Amino acid sequence: MTKMINFGIDLGTSNSLIAKFDKGSVEVFKNPNGFKETLPSIIGFRNDRIMVGDQARTYAEKDPKSVASRFKRKMGTTETVKIQSLNASKTPIDLSAFVLKELKGFVHSGEAVEAAVITIPASFDTVQSNATKDAGISAGFKHVVLLQEPIAASLAYANKEKSDDLRNSQWIVYDLGGGTFDVALVKIVEGELTVVDHEGDNYLGGSDFDSMIVEKILVPEINRRGNFEDLLAQMKSEKGKYNKLWTVLLHKAEEAKIELSTKASAEIDLGMIRDLEDDEGNAIDTILTITRSEFENVIKDAVDGTVDMMKKILTRNSLQSRDLKFILMVGGSTYSPYVRKRVEEMMNIPVNTSIDPTSAITIGAAYFAGSKEFKQEGAAPKASTNSQIKFRAVYNRNSQESEETFTAKVEGHTAGMFYRILNDDGSFDSGLKPLTTRIAEDLPLREGSFNLFTFKILDGQNNIIDVGFDSIQIAQGRYSVAGQMLPEDICLVKDDLSSKDTRLDLVFAKNCVLPTKGKRTVEIAKTIVKGSRDAITIMVVEGPSEKHSSTNKPIGILAITGEQISRDLLRGTEVDLTFEMSESRDLTVSAYLNVTGQEFSQVFKGQARHVDTRLLATEVLQLETKIQAEIDDAQANQNHDGAAKLEKLNDELQSLIVESASLSSDDVTDDRFKLEDKKCKIAQGIFELTASKRIDAAKANYLQVKSDTASMVQESGNDRERHQLKEILAREELHIHSTNPERIDAATSELQRLHFQILARQPDFLVGMFQHLEEIRPTMNDQAQAKQLIDHGRRLVATKNWDDLRDVNGQLWMLVPDTERAEEDVRLYTGIV
Repeated sequence: MTKMINFGIDLGTSNSLIAKFDKGSVEVFKNPNGFKETLPSIIGFRNDRIMVGDQARTYAEKDPKSVASRFKRKMGTTETVKIQSLNASKTPIDLSAFVLKELKGFVHSGEAVEAAVITIPASFDTVQSNATKDAGISAGFKHVVLLQEPIAASLAYANKEKSDDLRNSQWIVYDLGGGTFDVALVKIVEGELTVVDHEGDNYLGGSDFDSMIVEKILVPEINRRGNFEDLLAQMKSEKGKYNKLWTVLLHKAEEAKIELSTKASAEIDLGMIRDLEDDEGNAIDTILTITRSEFENVIKDAVDGTVDMMKKILTRNSLQSRDLKFILMVGGSTYSPYVRKRVEEMMNIPVNTSIDPTSAITIGAAYFAGSKEFKQEGAAPKASTNSQIKFRAVYNRNSQESEETFTAKVEGHTAGMFYRILNDDGSFDSGLKPLTTRIAEDLPLREGSFNLFTFKILDGQNNIIDVGFDSIQIAQGRYSVAGQMLPEDICLVKDDLSSKDTRLDLVFAKNCVLPTKGKRTVEIAKTIVKGSRDAITIMVVEGPSEKHSSTNKPIGILAITGEQISRDLLRGTEVDLTFEMSESRDLTVSAYLNVTGQEFSQVFKGQARHVDTRLLATEVLQLETKIQAEIDDAQANQNHDGAAKLEKLNDELQSLIVESASLSSDDVTDDRFKLEDKKCKIAQGIFELTASKRIDAAKANYLQVKSDTASMVQESGNDRERHQLKEILAREELHIHSTNPERIDAATSELQRLHFQILARQPDFLVGMFQHLEEIRPTMNDQAQAKQLIDHGRRLVATKNWDDLRDVNGQLWMLVPDTERAEEDVRLYTGIV
């Protein structure tokens, strides 16, 4: 029987769960110790013993510096967690793997869990996604598939018994978990779930509510009852006097928060905290009472921020509240009555709490796992034992219909062979049918049931022929997923010669369905000599394509150097790029060099995120200088509206300056990542607000280059170049009125390349270039080679051999040190345009 993954895991910030799909239904496994479905995502280390879950939570009261929690928020970063009892550090991947291994022990059937679908927030970037997959492999899974949490939640709801009629409906998934927040617009069309759009925050969840309770309620109260010098800073600093207290108070705050979901108040007994004394050695022994209204006031702005994200999605998709069926609440933090009430009031959309917010993600993951075939990572595809036949089947594993069409493509020797399909209950038998290159069979389905059919290929003697496929599994009444969407644009970074900067070329657009594939053809912007260390850089980033590359997150770099190529690559040489992204966001980039026939390929794993607190503070101050200059420019040009908007952004920046300056280099919280995200948003805001200025400059530059190029083509261009110009100008309306200056600059670059293409074969230009190179010969790196090339060049000038002179100029240019080159050449960042 075809082996499916079947196991689904919610690897959560606060709690994790595991479930299994089995013949149409899902079972959530329970911890054999205590029989709870949830496993706290906490790891404790005591000598040579590793504790996971509740035991680790209890041990944190005694030795908080030997316990790790909330590490999901550090996935995809260079951060590690120092473990005092080990005198060593553990990475978030290491810690996540411990949780995953522990979850395997929940499976009471005794079967080996070799593969799993692991859920991730939809807002996880590529690096965080890859880190999650690595944790799965480290935990011993042979196959890991990632699933976005809003899809998992929707599958759990749509596939539950006696579900509402959801055909052709749409709703919002509101997923507020322990450490992350996702909001997604979901549609069902023809029995398939699709995420249309989403917003999210990887640093907003129940753990942030815990931090707010500590910072805004508990710390002020403790300060009032004792003498402390900068208590909060001492708690957040790894070397701080009260660092242990930070972890302890977070756990106390979490317990109080949970209690406030059902009660009007909660108590925290500070006397139960070991060795809690102020700076003068006085014990702090009191019971603090937190009311529900206090808690609600503390989290109000955060909850309102989630509503703003929902409204942004509605606006972006031209929807009104009445267009949505409900808001589906999932994630443990949605147990809070205030969250439910506030969201419903502000959105004017009914809140749906009909599914368990804690287990919904896991259940949806299991449904998805039941439709995914187990394929071992790195293993070759399973081949049939009969080498004469290749077999490929296509069918829907989940269906809303009363019958489903099964199709298959058969290659090889089929003469004298037959196939037969039988239902496991004997209600359907196709009978023996001649095997042909195409099979199409309508299979009747039992309503609301898991339908299992056996599939056989037989020879003339009724012997079964193994083709690597023997069963058809279809769950009737269940919804399937049309595909997972890409949460951010994926872009190629290219040099922009006209703006003396870089620009982004959109490869995959946000919300496109995965897996996906794309191709681009680029040109080399500078000559790369065989054997040299010069290189072209294929750089891919993640983030809005209309923004500057520096505000986006790097995914990876494929560098091709002169040492790797079999012949020189002249400026203007074409390179064919292929980009492939899997459903789990693995990105493979291939570059084919047409002139050498060489191909270079690399799987991008992404660069782990690192935030240096001192550098962050410096960058924020630099941003202040930039925004002030833009405000002055706007005021000087009577752009009062633009200046006012920049001033508002500057107010946010001033708060950020204070926060980043007070952040210690050994801060143990996630604050450095939150503040860097704020910095990037402010930088993007400046970029957007000053776009009109750049658009005007880009248009003026385009029109000037267009005029120069048209004159050059008219005077010296050939038929092909006249056609090129005509094609560029035919697209003029698409970019000249664009609100994206990078798009206008891209058209300008096309014209400039055409202009240079003609100019580069003009004898006067080639001779002038050669004479300039003669003059700067003393600065060249290899004097012997330079003399040889110049002597050869002089002969070429005398004989008017312009084609060879062009090659000589290129070789001489590569001998010129960077410090002596023209500014235009040194300014290349990637070497491709």
